Amino acid sequence: MEALIVYDSSDGNNRKFADAIAHRVQKRFDSIKVKAIPQTNAQDINSCDVLYLGSGARGLLFFDKKPEKTWTDFVTSLPAFEGKKTVLFTTYKFSASGMFRNMKEYLHPKKFKIIGSMKSRLGEVNYQSFAVLKYSVNY
Repeated sequence: MEALIVYDSSDGNNRKFADAIAHRVQKRFDSIKVKAIPQTNAQDINSCDVLYLGSGARGLLFFDKKPEKTWTDFVTSLPAFEGKKTVLFTTYKFSASGMFRNMKEYLHPKKFKIIGSMKSRLGEVNYQSFAVLKYSVNY
């Protein structure tokens, strides 16, 4: 089985979170690739069994966070991936309120199968994230 961790990271925290995710799931997959959005294409996504897809949160201080433009442009450019098992992740400074709802709005027309979401303030895997990761490798 192969995992692909794709991230957009303007401040380095999502890259740190992507690396932490890879470290936590490495024993459960035959292959793990960690890639920034500019180095990722549709074939990469097509060939993985589980996709971890992350973006930083932008927007008002505490309300209705949205994914970065690099992330939304990337997702919009993708073909449909019906049933592709996907875990969303984000890092934030103050709040991630509304972030996953907004990410899902972009992914819904592409028919990704969202099986979980994780957030981190400092790019570290916390207890909740660990539970999502455990679920994602056993799904």
